[in-house]
Amino acid sequence: MKNSNEINSKKIFEIILQLGLVFLVLAFCAKLLSPFVMPILWAIIFSIILFPFFNFLQKKLKGRKSLASFLIISLILLILFVPAFYFFSAVTSNILDLKSQIEANTLKIHLPGQNIKDWPIIGNKLYDFLYAASTNLEKAMTDYREPIVEISKKIAGSIVGSAVSFLQIVLSVIIAGIFLVSTSSQKLATDFIMRIAGDRGEEVLNISKSTVLQVVKGIIGVAVIQTIIQAIGLFLCGVPFAGILTLLCLMLSIVQIGPIIINIGVIIYLFSTGDSNSAAIFWTVYFLLSGLSDNILKPLLLGKGAVVPMLVIFLGVIGGFIMSGFIGMFVGPIVFSIGYKLFTSWLEDKPETVND
Repeated sequence: MKNSNEINSKKIFEIILQLGLVFLVLAFCAKLLSPFVMPILWAIIFSIILFPFFNFLQKKLKGRKSLASFLIISLILLILFVPAFYFFSAVTSNILDLKSQIEANTLKIHLPGQNIKDWPIIGNKLYDFLYAASTNLEKAMTDYREPIVEISKKIAGSIVGSAVSFLQIVLSVIIAGIFLVSTSSQKLATDFIMRIAGDRGEEVLNISKSTVLQVVKGIIGVAVIQTIIQAIGLFLCGVPFAGILTLLCLMLSIVQIGPIIINIGVIIYLFSTGDSNSAAIFWTVYFLLSGLSDNILKPLLLGKGAVVPMLVIFLGVIGGFIMSGFIGMFVGPIVFSIGYKLFTSWLEDKPETVND
């Protein structure tokens, strides 16, 4: 008869072996899914954002969920592909045109203005390069070969990175369309959260959905509205490169910096080149009010209908963006909101007093 120590040792070995195999399978699955983590996260966020539109449309289509999802995703992909196609076409065309001019030795660069020297940090170096390029382009390309190659690599890397990010967004949108239709994926996500959170699973689900919608309304929505106001002023006041400046305003508004940097440059430009000081003063007031408009819009949209205070969502957005970039703007406030609710529940759960 085997003694108890041998039996216990065998059971412990079997448990260790089973756990080892489980962790091995989980690690292998995680490795396989690692390239799809970001697209899946974005797909979850997109599906939460699009669900009200999907629900409305599928009711209008008499319950045809697949058709509703197909129409929504097709429209989004069309909106993504049209400007992306024109952008990459323009960039490719400009690069090929520049290459052909350099090879044919027909590229002409005008003499730089003396005011470039007054620019901080890069003024003198940039003036020297532009002057050398305008007088003898071939010699300038040879003398400044290393910085030109370095800058070219960074530009190429940015273009490739933008293309990869664009493809990730396209994949996320397609996956989101599948999530909207698939009841099994929705049930799987719900069951997982309920399993992890236990009795608070329903509350965690509500917080997650509410927080994503609040970020879309209070951060992305405000940024879009503010950018539209900025774009109206930029195009009407006649400032050059209004389209590029509008895009920069949108990016700065989303990351919570605001368009103040762009506005200062535009105001300086208007006063230095404008024929009428009254027009410059008018646009100065306009851009100052436009830059401050988020202070009015954000409290109206960010805190409306939220299950946690506006400050919690705002801090989660900023902290999430600093830690994880754009995706952190959604994940950060969700995690911070859940943590806030757990903390307040702990404060409210006061220990019972023992009576003598």
